[in-house]
Amino acid sequence: MEISLIIRTCPKDLHRLALARRFIQTATEKGHTIRQCFFQSEGVVSATQAECISEWQQVADHTQAELLLCSQAAEEYGVDAEGPFQIGGLGALVEAAVRSDRVVSFV
Repeated sequence: MEISLIIRTCPKDLHRLALARRFIQTATEKGHTIRQCFFQSEGVVSATQAECISEWQQVADHTQAELLLCSQAAEEYGVDAEGPFQIGGLGALVEAAVRSDRVVSFV
């Protein structure tokens, strides 16, 4: 099964980000594929915090999934795409959702 994730977790909720990474690990261990992680709203800030980047780099290396920062949110919060992240629009999210069997959201 191919899975895409939408992550909107606020920066103060590092526990929920850890849950998202644990979900990804468990899903891949069970033979599923992670197509994309789309960070939206405050999720772009959460994902690009210094203490989180190396963990998301490991996710990217392990899954080969796209890690996209919402272009609008990245502009709004002044976040640049570095490391494993790229900037993408809602069109990329829609395309991933259409091509995935499931879309899971972490708010």
